[in-house]
Amino acid sequence: MLRRKDADALIVLGYRCDGGSIHPLLQERLNVAYELFSAEDYRFLILSGGAVASQLTEAEIMRDELVRRGIPENRILLENVSRNTVHNVVNCGILMKEHGLKSCLLVSNSFHIRRMKYILKSLGMPADFYARRSVRIAFGQWKLTFREIRNYRKSRLWIAKALATDSPRMMGKKEERSQPLAP
Repeated sequence: MLRRKDADALIVLGYRCDGGSIHPLLQERLNVAYELFSAEDYRFLILSGGAVASQLTEAEIMRDELVRRGIPENRILLENVSRNTVHNVVNCGILMKEHGLKSCLLVSNSFHIRRMKYILKSLGMPADFYARRSVRIAFGQWKLTFREIRNYRKSRLWIAKALATDSPRMMGKKEERSQPLAP
């Protein structure tokens, strides 16, 4: 059973979409987001992910799937320049500020939540987290859990880069990073 979380925004972090195909782990995130967004009163659904392995961005692929399932497109915000989880978080924080959103619930897979919490805490961004947990899913993700441990090191470098910026900037595509956002 899903638990109600009070938040302005529901955020779904992307996952590599080889050739535009939705990976089963991303499909799991989208299923949870669809159920939560349909059951609760979030102002916006923020979909986060750049074009890592396909022509369309992960955010666009997720949007197309959720709109097909009945989520209103005008309630979806896209963050589509990020290339990793730290980028996702920084860019979603900027989008939240631009749209006057004060709180969020981040949806991901259980293997990813611990590192997400570390990243958000390091960046000083409050959030709640949600992942569907089942024995079948957890068993299939054990290899990814070990990869997440390795990714902590990379995350520390990106966090340091984000914290060293004197004004908020979108992180991801080179051309997007060069311009600071308006205050």
